[in-house]
Order: sequence, then C-alpha cells, then structure tokens
Amino acid sequence: MKIWFLTGEFAPDFGGGIGTYVENCAKMFAEAGDDVTVIVRSINGSKTETAKEGYRIVRFQQGEGEYYQYLGYDNALAYQYCEAILQMIDKYGKPDIIEMQEYNAYGQYLIQNKLMLNDKLKDIPLVVHLHTPSFETLKINQFNTYEAPFYWIGEMEKFCIKGADALVCPSQFLADKLQYLVKDKIKVINLPFDIDKNELEKYQNSIIKKNEKKTLLYFGRTEYRKGVIQMLQGAEKLWEKGLDFKIKIIGGDTKLESKGVFVGEEIKKKYAKYIENGNLEMMKSIPHLELIPHILSATAVAIPSLYENFPNTCIYAMWLGKPVIVSKSGGQAEMVEESGKNGIIFNWDKEGDFEEKLEKLLSMSDEELKVMGENAKTRIHKLCNMDDNLKKRREFFEEVIKNKNKEKTEFPFVEEMPKDKYITNYEGEKDLISVVIPYYNLGKTLPETIESVKASNYKKYEIIIVNDGSTDEESIKVLENYKDDKQIRILNIKNKGLANARNVGAKEAKGEFVAFLDADDKIDPTFYTKAINILHKYSNVSYVYSWVKYFEGNSFVWPTFNIHIPYLLCANMLAAFAVIRKNDFLNFGQNRIKMEYGMEDYDGWVSLAEHGYLGVSIPEELNLYRVRKDSMSRQFNKKMRIYLYEISRDGHEKIFEKYSKDIYMLLLTNGQPYYWNNPSTPVFLPTSEEPYQVDERILKIERMLNTIPGKIARKVYRGLKKVRNKIRRSN
Repeated sequence: MKIWFLTGEFAPDFGGGIGTYVENCAKMFAEAGDDVTVIVRSINGSKTETAKEGYRIVRFQQGEGEYYQYLGYDNALAYQYCEAILQMIDKYGKPDIIEMQEYNAYGQYLIQNKLMLNDKLKDIPLVVHLHTPSFETLKINQFNTYEAPFYWIGEMEKFCIKGADALVCPSQFLADKLQYLVKDKIKVINLPFDIDKNELEKYQNSIIKKNEKKTLLYFGRTEYRKGVIQMLQGAEKLWEKGLDFKIKIIGGDTKLESKGVFVGEEIKKKYAKYIENGNLEMMKSIPHLELIPHILSATAVAIPSLYENFPNTCIYAMWLGKPVIVSKSGGQAEMVEESGKNGIIFNWDKEGDFEEKLEKLLSMSDEELKVMGENAKTRIHKLCNMDDNLKKRREFFEEVIKNKNKEKTEFPFVEEMPKDKYITNYEGEKDLISVVIPYYNLGKTLPETIESVKASNYKKYEIIIVNDGSTDEESIKVLENYKDDKQIRILNIKNKGLANARNVGAKEAKGEFVAFLDADDKIDPTFYTKAINILHKYSNVSYVYSWVKYFEGNSFVWPTFNIHIPYLLCANMLAAFAVIRKNDFLNFGQNRIKMEYGMEDYDGWVSLAEHGYLGVSIPEELNLYRVRKDSMSRQFNKKMRIYLYEISRDGHEKIFEKYSKDIYMLLLTNGQPYYWNNPSTPVFLPTSEEPYQVDERILKIERMLNTIPGKIARKVYRGLKKVRNKIRRSN
C-alpha cells in the first residue's frame, strides 16, 4: 500500500504528540513492507530523506510562496502543503491514501481542491486523523475563539472534519465530542506505541536520586486544559491536612489568555512555600526518552486533564508499568478502563473526588502499587501494541480505499440555513451559461472582456450586454461591433444602476446558469468549465467563484473562501464573478436597487445564504479584476460602507437574528469589518483608506514573521499589530 502522511509536527524541527503518532505509524507500515511517505514543513530548508526504517520524509521550507502575502500564516501553510503534495504526485505518482491531522487545518486546501474536482486528487481518499482540534482546546483554555485568525482556523478544522473521505480517532471520548459534525460513525483506533528496547535499557539504567517522599509526577505543558491548576488546588488541601508527598512537574509553560499570565510562573508564585519545603518541584521540558528515569522513580503519574484525546503521557507511563491517576475527561480513562485495577480514575465534576482518589493512591502499599503498575502495563500493551494496531489500521485503510469512488452529492459547508422552496420556477436551457455584462461607458475595456469569454473552453454560452443608458459616444459605437454576433444580445435600458442591470440581464437570460462579469474585467479560459462541473456535482451548491487577480492598477490577489455563516454577515467573502443557478438568483439573490452606492452583490449573497443557498470558491486565480481609479469601489469610504451594511442587515432579519450571538462576539473581538482583510488574517489598523494597499515595509515584516513556527503564531500576530500601528503613526 502506498501511504502518505501529512503532518504539522515531526522530529527534529517540530515535536509533539502528533509527530510521535506519525513517526510510530510510518515505522509500523514501512517495516510491514508498505511504501510510506511523511510530508512535513521545515524551518531548515527543503529536502527529501529516508528514515532508517525505510520510509521517505519530504520536508519543505515553510513560508515560501506569494500566497503568504495575502493569506494568514496557517492558511498559507495549508496552501503550501497542498502545493507540495500536488508536486509530489507529479514526481512519485498517486498514493493509495493520504492521512492528515485536523489540528490547524493544514489539509484544508487539499480537501478543497479535491472537492473542486482537481484531476490530480481524483481517486485518492483523504483521511483525517482527529488529534484534538483548536476550536475545542482554545475554548477550554479560556481563549476567545472568535479572535481572528484563530476563529477561522477553528472553522477550517470543522471543514476538514466534514470534508474528509473518512475519519479516525484514537479515543471514544473525542469521537463522541465531534460526532455531531458528521453523519457516518467515526472510527476509533487507539494509538500505536513502542519504545526502542536499546533506548529503554539505556535510560532505565540512568540514576535518579531516590525520592524521600511519595511522588506524583506530571509531565507535559503547564496548560490550563491539562488540569495542572486544579491538580495543585486539590494537592494543597491534602498538604494542609498533613499529608507529606511531592508533586513533580516537568514541561514547558503556556499562557492563560483570559488572565494574561503564564500558568507555570503563576504556580511558582502561588505555591512558593511548597517549592521551598520540597513538596513541589518544577522542571523545564526534557526529551521524552530522558523522562524514563523520572517516571520509573515516581510513585505514580498524573494525567488530570479537563479535556483530552488519547494522551501519550498516559500511554508512556502505563507502558513502563507505572500506576496512573487520571481524570474521566478524556481517552486516559479508556486506557485505565477499570479504576482500582489498572490505575485510578477520578471525576472533576464531582467535588472532592480528586483529593479522595489521590489520598487513596498515596495510602497504597508498595506491593499494591506494583500490582497496579503491572496491570497498567498489561492493559496498555493490549490496547496499543504495534501488531494489532497495524492490522486495524490496514483494515480501515483498505475499507476506505474500496469505497473511494462513493459518490458525493452534497458539499460539506460548515454551517447552512434550511433551504427555502422556489417562489417561481424559471426554466432555462440545460447547461447553457448566460454571461450577463452590465455596461455603462466602458467602450475601452469591453472588447477585452468579450474576448476573454470567447476564449473560454466552455462553448455553450450566450453573452447579454445590458447597456445601462451609456452616454459616451465611443462606448455606444463599440456596441455596434457586436450587433450581428449570434452569441451576443444587447439590451438597451434606461440608466438605473448596476444592481438593476444585473437583474434585467438575469431575467432575460435563456440559460440554466447565469454568470456575472463586469465590462472591464476578464475570466480565465477554464473558469466556466470548472464552475459548471462543480454545480453538476453538488446539489447544495448554488454558485461558484474563484480567487481574484487584480491587474492594471494593482497586482494584488484576493483569496476568496467558501461562503461561511456567520462570517459573511460581517464581511464580504467574494467578488461578483460568479456562475449561479438562474433559478436561485432570480428567486433569492437579485440585487436590491436600494444598495445605491455599491455592495449590491454582497447583499445578494446574504439573501441567498438566508434562504439556504451557498457558494464555493475554486482556490485558483481564475477571475481578473481591473483596478481603475474611477471605479465604483474606489469611491467607498468608511461611513458609506457602514451605511450599506445597515441597509443589508435591515433586509435580512431572519439570518441576522439567528446568528446575533456570533456576530456580536466577532465584532466585539475584532472591531469593525471595515478594517478586516479576509478571515484567515489578523485584523490590523489600516495604513490607508484602500483596504488592499499595504505599506511595503509592513509587508516585509509580515513575510519574515510568516516563517516562524505555528506554535508561537498567536504571540507573533499580536506583536505584529503593535509593530504595524507604530509604523502607521510614523507615516
């Protein structure tokens, strides 16, 4: 079997539980004779190497690619992962299956491209392995999950889960938590695990001073979600009661965002007297093999998490025959299974339960602890041994591959409103696209626009030029050139604005589909073919669009996104270049004339979403937008935009009321949408009235910072806000 693993973590550049899992899986399959490749980002240059077990590791230098200029770090990295895999398919051929993590949504563009019918990804099943998504963990860690770009990362994690061909999860705990996102039952397979016998022997013989007191070991980040704070609160009650025991904490520090403090530093301050008297010891993180003597010399290991998947810390401790005390809130309880035999399980929801169970553990004799440790070892070897895991995963992969051509008829939108029935059925000629071009005094650019449509590789089209009362003589003359073209119709109407011109063109359209194209813009030759194929594929997709490439007055790229509720209710997500089902547009998406200054297309997208009709983005630059100094959008200012948002909201009370809580939190967290760029980027104060004109010095800083590993991205984004605002003040 040819298996590829996409991972955000892999030694030596990036450690962590995901990296450990991928390394174990790669070894396991490679040693069984499978052709295995690991694809991972790098901070030390791009290279391909072969591990001693025989699997290939493809590392690419993160931060390279122009998309880092207009996508947020994690989204850009996801795009780079997709690029890397598409290039690998050209080089090595297609794999039988690709597995990726949901965490940070690094597989989002791979999944999006497959859903957008990219030929290279056809017949390749995409499996998502659930490790614990940030939209869950940030919430537990008291982080505001509405903050950009972390809100979008969480939403894209949901998209990866919903859009995968299959899901696999190490714990029933997490599978149950995330089952609401998908219809098919999530497959549960515990993590594979093993420790190199030579390494184990080496570290087993390491000498650590024998503990004078019974010692409870915790190793891992001092993270709120990990339950360290609650564990020490419970321990303090026992210390005050007179019990003399020690807690040893080994691991890196993390910030508790709600209080603006580092958890480990706060622990040191609060429990200083216990550190002084030897009841508490805190150490920095060390390599996982160097933990072995600390585990073996401890009385027991604690996994007190408030929310967890299937922690390696618990596997590690039980594998070494060490008793564990674990919370009920995660896969660690599934590992222990029987409290009192294979370890001790407590419940954070039951007041005093941790202290009671810890006291019971500390009162156990050495013989009782030894028996419990042996039971733990037997239990975890049964759950996580490589042979059984290989068999289960191979059977799972084979089943997924067997069903790889299972037809998907619905697109996995993260959120959608119930679909309303048509008011009127507007019949149209099957597969015909009616390209509606609103036209007002744009004789200089219209020929280019027409030629771009004629160059399309989709040939079943008609062009409707809606002449909105043009007054320029040259522009009127240009129309004469097209009056005898059998594929072009010209409608002359009184000037009533862009919104009316689009509506008139759509009503006169003969086609099943309508495509909107302004008279100064262009399309890529493949756009209409790709859009129609997608509309044929998914019954719940109403319209299709793409990324937008600016030309003439600017060279920026506007990366569009699948329609997302509630984000769309705060800010626009696409341009008017869309191929839409005529029935959908005429029933629910017509542009309202009262949007007199612009954003009439945005208002139409909101209306469509309110009635359950959504669109998707092809992540390619297939739409070309001409930037003119006298264009309508260039006249926008802050007050005008807010006025137009108000009009749009007043016409769509149903959807705004339903998502009022989310809208409130998005605006409260990120400020006015006028200053938003796109959902994948942090919100900065603007350097000018033009939202896409960015000071070159700031762009250089952003490009540099985009090369920093994702684990500290949150700190980087916030620091960058300060830098950017400082530069703005200096201008």
